[in-house]
Amino acid sequence: MYRSPKGDTCMLVALEGGDRLGKSTQGRLLETALEKAKVRVVLDKCPYKDGVTYERIYEMLDTGEAVKYPVVFQTLQGANRRYFQQRYLPTLASHFDVVLVDRWSLSTRVYGTEAGVPLDVTECVLKDIVEPDLTLVFDGEPFSVIGKDDAYEADGEFQARVRARYRRWAQEGDDDRVLVSANRGTEIIRDELIEIVQRSLRR
Repeated sequence: MYRSPKGDTCMLVALEGGDRLGKSTQGRLLETALEKAKVRVVLDKCPYKDGVTYERIYEMLDTGEAVKYPVVFQTLQGANRRYFQQRYLPTLASHFDVVLVDRWSLSTRVYGTEAGVPLDVTECVLKDIVEPDLTLVFDGEPFSVIGKDDAYEADGEFQARVRARYRRWAQEGDDDRVLVSANRGTEIIRDELIEIVQRSLRR
């Protein structure tokens, strides 16, 4: 369990996986379902709107600079996570039992590695960022959506490598890493996630 400097605790649950696999939708459904089950829960999305790194991260995705300067891009992602962890996570731990985050540290490792960032650089970027208590890794074929692709979404080969690396990471892990098949009915996935999180809470 995550423990804040004041001693408050919460379970940090990360929703991870490649782009367009339904993470955001399932995060909202999971939050609602846990609330109905009387679990104090909150959902946040990373990158977090910190007023500093957030705009630059999406600018780099839109212009393609994220691909051209992957170390800079992932450094900004790490700074964004660190800001959230230091500024908001301790307060959330004092009010909620479960904090859901749509992406966390693993996305920096996976996307960074596939973009060419050396692993030792990534680990330096993520230094002192807490690891989730539970990571739900979405896996499958991406859904088609209407809208402009960013620099990462537009590269199908890159996305395939990202999904494969996520899959390997989840399969090599312990019980705190769960691979979730994304190409199923929305309610089926939601019910599975509720069961997984509630089982983790009972440990």
